[in-house]
Amino acid sequence: NLRSDGWSTARAARAAPTLNQENGRMPETNTAWTLVLAAGEGSRLQALTTTASGTSVPKQFCSLFDGPALLHEALRRADSISDMSRTCVIVAEQHRQWWREALATLPDRNVIVQPCNRGTAIGILLPLLHILERDRDARLVLLPSDHLVRQEAVLADALLAALERLRWRPSEPLLMGIVPEEVDPELGY
Repeated sequence: NLRSDGWSTARAARAAPTLNQENGRMPETNTAWTLVLAAGEGSRLQALTTTASGTSVPKQFCSLFDGPALLHEALRRADSISDMSRTCVIVAEQHRQWWREALATLPDRNVIVQPCNRGTAIGILLPLLHILERDRDARLVLLPSDHLVRQEAVLADALLAALERLRWRPSEPLLMGIVPEEVDPELGY
């Protein structure tokens, strides 16, 4: 069900792991997990994400440029990395009206609800503890749900390359980022 924008290829690559060039063996297990961060308030873009009736909607639940909601796009990226049984989403209780239906296909235990927003670090720690309870060898890919990605195929290739590196060097942390096209004083750098 994925569009031909790079993610179909990425998913096929996930399903068919490559051989280790040194010993010719496939990896023992695929322990890749995806954590989609979806608990933010989206206050910096509030002027763009407020409905005609005055309701402020966090941007991850909004559609930009008539496409699917940003959360849906992040879930599609997650599906290329790990199956839905190993995809968790951290959400905020106060956003339930927007995420309940959007996440209905995920197992209940994969939707981790923060009672209140305490920032990104806690938003990562809480689901990380849930994931490590289930899989002590988990390799975790964090995906923000509020980013618009124009070149999905480039991101898909980069994520696959990162996962391949982690497959053979699992104890080394790997950090990826996207270089912004321009400085935006409205963002919180």
